[in-house]
Amino acid sequence: MSTTQDAADDMTFWRRPANVARAYIDGRYGQLHYRSAGPSASPRVPVLFIHASPSSGRMWEAALAALGADRLALAPDTPGFGDSDAPPAPPEIPDYAATMGAFLDALGITQVDVVGYHTGSKTCVELALQRPGLVRKLALVSAPIYSEEELAKQKHDYAAEKIERDGSHLAWRWNFSKTFRKPDVPLIVAHRSLAESLKGGEQAPWGHRAAFNYLHAENLPKVRQPVLLFNFGDDLTAPTARAAAHLANGRVVDLPAFSHGSIDVHSDVFVRHLRAFFDSDATTLPGGEAAKPVPVPPALKAGPIRRAFHDGPYGLIHLRQAGSADSPRTPFVMFHMSPNSGRIYEALVAEMGRDRLAIAPDTPGFGESDAPQQPPSIEDYAACMGGLIDRLGLPRVDVMGYHTGSQTAMELARQRPDLVGKVVMVSAPLYTAEERALRHARNKPLAVAEDGSHLIQRFAGLWQFYGTEVEDTVVARNFCESLRGGPVGWWGHRAAFNYAMAENLPTVRQPILLLNPDDDLAEQTPRARPLLANGQIRDLPYSHGMLDAHTAEIGQILRQFLDS
Repeated sequence: MSTTQDAADDMTFWRRPANVARAYIDGRYGQLHYRSAGPSASPRVPVLFIHASPSSGRMWEAALAALGADRLALAPDTPGFGDSDAPPAPPEIPDYAATMGAFLDALGITQVDVVGYHTGSKTCVELALQRPGLVRKLALVSAPIYSEEELAKQKHDYAAEKIERDGSHLAWRWNFSKTFRKPDVPLIVAHRSLAESLKGGEQAPWGHRAAFNYLHAENLPKVRQPVLLFNFGDDLTAPTARAAAHLANGRVVDLPAFSHGSIDVHSDVFVRHLRAFFDSDATTLPGGEAAKPVPVPPALKAGPIRRAFHDGPYGLIHLRQAGSADSPRTPFVMFHMSPNSGRIYEALVAEMGRDRLAIAPDTPGFGESDAPQQPPSIEDYAACMGGLIDRLGLPRVDVMGYHTGSQTAMELARQRPDLVGKVVMVSAPLYTAEERALRHARNKPLAVAEDGSHLIQRFAGLWQFYGTEVEDTVVARNFCESLRGGPVGWWGHRAAFNYAMAENLPTVRQPILLLNPDDDLAEQTPRARPLLANGQIRDLPYSHGMLDAHTAEIGQILRQFLDS
């Protein structure tokens, strides 16, 4: 049974460190998301961290926070992972390296030290070979020199996986992480790692594919810069030990007590090694080959959706948007269900953005938005979203909400009649006392199971809520987003079950379109009919996933109401 201290420790590993910032920048394949910490004006050389596959820059947050005490530290999500846009086709390591070089150029950085983990170590090596004048020193976590048999096994084990409705594909991932997890690494770190690994979706295997096509045995000996190679006690220990003979200007540090997740727990030890190496007088060897060519970037047409972070009362608020603020139509803001994120609206944001500004924020504690310190109420969510809309400079908006989001939308209309014009609600969760008590009883804090059953059972149970026309990839995406809240993921439902819907709904004077899909709230939603002061109910023969499977039809329904 988890304790209060366990919960506090979980939040320590889950929350973004206070000195770590997040932002987007335009890159070779679209928007590139990155984390940063530290003073940009430090006399010390900046450090670039490149993550493993499939993961994201989030795995470096503890190291960023520590190393950022005296220098600029950066951790981008490589294209197709985390929150960075994916390439149009599977890239190779030279493509990833070129992306990192362009990223540094865009920030005006002319010299950098680099740190890579597994796939990231190969990207670091290639970046040093493409841009020898840019990369000063390299710290690599693992640099496997595979036998033919080992490489063949790696390619087999990390091939594209099939989404299994029973969640068995998640069991494989979880059991793999358990095999190499050290006893001092908390389960919440393993859970967070798996949640990050799922964000790549169908592109998740691309990182491993590129890594297996790039051979350290051929490229490591060409690196003239100083190299510090960490050999952790993980799945690449034996292949990495062979790399010592391939280092022209480096040394190996064996850390058998470290494995996946250890950098979170022992960031002080790891960063102490980095700082000593980067601040040493080790220098580049003379000579070497000419710089490798940098791949030419593809010609891309920018997608309709842009993402951004904004300051909010609890930290950063993340949003997606499409369309133009110059449109004569009223901007349209969409609030997601719990536990989920604005990512569920991506298709609809693009659709509605064709003729107006369309925005889908992640509410606090979900998606990529920071969580409050204490469980919020629906009133808190609404006030936060109202403040965001004000900061965006929008004097009047129409709003839409889905389940918990529908309560946030109607509460914002109550709080801010000056701001909200029309309201669209997908379901109206009006519970009896017995239904409310049952839902509260079922709504529990995250309990990470040693055997991973908390993931597998949850994924398998999702399918009952989705129609047969919904793609498996959409369900997998929504499952991934449902994990983003981590230890606070249950707070959204807690707020929804506590909200005085029956008392508050009749006080909304703005026009309301209440959509009633054939989902888990189809029984409760019709109870709203006599409570609507200025509204209508429209039944829909769809369930969860309808925003993706029936985007154009939903868009048409919304326009008929919003533009009337």
